[in-house]
Amino acid sequence: MIDDLLRSAVRDMADESYTPSGIASRAMAQGHRIRRARRTATVAAALAAVLVVTVPFVLLRDPSVRPQPLPAASPAVAHPTFDRREVFRGPGGARLLGYSERTRNFVLAAGNAYRQMPATDTNVVPSPDGRHVAVQRPGHESVQILDLRTGDYWKPPVRSPSYMLWSGDGSRLLLTQADGYSIVEPATRWSVTHRLAAAQLPCLGICTFTWSGGTTEVASPQAWKRGDDDTQINGLAIFDAKSGELLRELPIKGAPLAHNSWSADGQRVLVSKDLRSRDQLTIVEVASRRETARFTAAWAGFLPDDTVLAQEGSTLTRYGLDGTVLEKAELPAELIGKGLMFGV
Repeated sequence: MIDDLLRSAVRDMADESYTPSGIASRAMAQGHRIRRARRTATVAAALAAVLVVTVPFVLLRDPSVRPQPLPAASPAVAHPTFDRREVFRGPGGARLLGYSERTRNFVLAAGNAYRQMPATDTNVVPSPDGRHVAVQRPGHESVQILDLRTGDYWKPPVRSPSYMLWSGDGSRLLLTQADGYSIVEPATRWSVTHRLAAAQLPCLGICTFTWSGGTTEVASPQAWKRGDDDTQINGLAIFDAKSGELLRELPIKGAPLAHNSWSADGQRVLVSKDLRSRDQLTIVEVASRRETARFTAAWAGFLPDDTVLAQEGSTLTRYGLDGTVLEKAELPAELIGKGLMFGV
């Protein structure tokens, strides 16, 4: 409306640039002046109405208060299906390498189908690259390594471990012993065992060793007991994987407990700060010791893209480093209640 009135006033002024003579000239000019005055008054009234609405808002608005962004939408929950003849993938594209149910164990074979392991193979741990499987057998003092491509078993010259963890790339197997650790490399048939002095094992019972990012260093929690029910973790001891030398101690008060507890570059670690509540997990930056996220999960591990895959109940969740939920998937009925092992 205001634009139309302004345009009309401009046209009237333009019309007055023509100068007819005599009474007609004066009459036309007088009519134009009257119309222009009315339109100017209307425009002024309209502008005043606009200012009445906008000026108080501008004056009352606090410039230090920024509008809050809308909360991020929760990701939709995926519902993948399971077929033993095909590879199952979780959030982030993580492959299901194996699963166990009661006394039966299944691993992902080279043809991307899940095969059942012999009943004599217990404590089955597939490598993240899907090439090998570490197994223990009743009555045998050593671990055995199955090559999934050839079907051959290799028995490295190491004692039966209490705990086994593959490196992130699947090239080496770390075995926790009662007084140290062993490392096995299936591709070259190389192995080494380091028995550590009691002073180098400041932990309770059997020290659990994990890879400290990559394949060259291993870590063990330094734990001591304050009371009957209170176990404290003082930090992490880092050892050279090949020589067994104690390299440094990190003041991170939490224990890495699972496969891929460390990011690939070793800059972040996923720990349980209270051994009585192992499902309470925390992501810690190694250099700054800053805690960036906390969540509850039965197990969790880093993926190659520095996100974390975790399972709680029948739900798989992929977290960002700040704890943001990136993906969610509900396990199919065939995998609920099973022991699951994921890899790259």
